[in-house]
Amino acid sequence: MLPSYLKLISHNFRDWAEESHKHGFGIKRQIYKPNPTALEVCEQYMFARDNGWLTKEDEANYNNRWMQFEGTSTGQFNQCARFMNQHFQCNVAHIYANWTMDGHHYGRHTDKMSVILVQMWNKTAYTVESENQHSSFTLSPGDALYIRDGVHHTPVILGERLTMSFSWK
Repeated sequence: MLPSYLKLISHNFRDWAEESHKHGFGIKRQIYKPNPTALEVCEQYMFARDNGWLTKEDEANYNNRWMQFEGTSTGQFNQCARFMNQHFQCNVAHIYANWTMDGHHYGRHTDKMSVILVQMWNKTAYTVESENQHSSFTLSPGDALYIRDGVHHTPVILGERLTMSFSWK
């Protein structure tokens, strides 16, 4: 049985989301057309830091990552959040960012909620493993990866990046 939130998704994307949910995951290339610059990523970081919204901020020359799990976003990141709310009814947005290649990440893990990852700046690779399939994807800006709750996935940080994660809880 499909979760009720999938019924709220706009018609343009519902088939993809439902099929992805059945298989545990699915990719949709160019779901959104971001084009942020490094300066815009820095501005989002400073905005979140100045408002006390950073969830994690590593020291320079350590893991060089930052995460934002609360508050709002600016510019293209805010536009993407509005797009995801309009078309998917997602009401939670998190930001995961790294300043260097091979930066720290969560490793192989599962989430307690289904998520849609939207790559916003540069590229990030993911390995995803459901009961029936195992795949690897490299997300470019605008690509989306739906991952059902409980499905193992591993991000691979290829360099500087910013990924937004959207959910319904």
